Amino acid sequence: MVNDELQHIGFLISRVSLGHRNIVDRQLRKLGIHRGQPPVLFALQRHDGMSNSEMAELLNVTPATLTNKIKLMEKARLVIRKRDSEDKRYSRIYLTDKGRGIMEQLRASVTEIEDHLLLGFSEAELSKLLEFIQRMIDNIDRYHSEVGRFDKRYPSQED
Repeated sequence: MVNDELQHIGFLISRVSLGHRNIVDRQLRKLGIHRGQPPVLFALQRHDGMSNSEMAELLNVTPATLTNKIKLMEKARLVIRKRDSEDKRYSRIYLTDKGRGIMEQLRASVTEIEDHLLLGFSEAELSKLLEFIQRMIDNIDRYHSEVGRFDKRYPSQED
């Protein structure tokens, strides 16, 4: 293991995460959206008309957290909630024309950010990096299950 505290894996991952977050925030501001909104937009692009609970499960956030995001996105006219046609107790979430309209720009921004972040990596290195990151995620999940607090909702997804 590394003795220099500034080279510990946790510190380095935090630096990558913070740097990525700052770049993402800057790009999203240009589009007029906030950090927690792209996962909702991408989910709706694939499954327009999901219920709050369906989307919360898909995005691995609490329904309350998602409700707050949806309220802000409704104010920004990115999404709209409509009562379920078969069961009026439920509402479904849909992309608006404005929400659909920014998807191409959002996808281009995500691609640009990833391209910049992964500059200089070969395909083989990228494949290994993804494998290592997934293994770390699996280890985190295993840790949580072993200590009896299994919860996949990591703080960065709740923002």
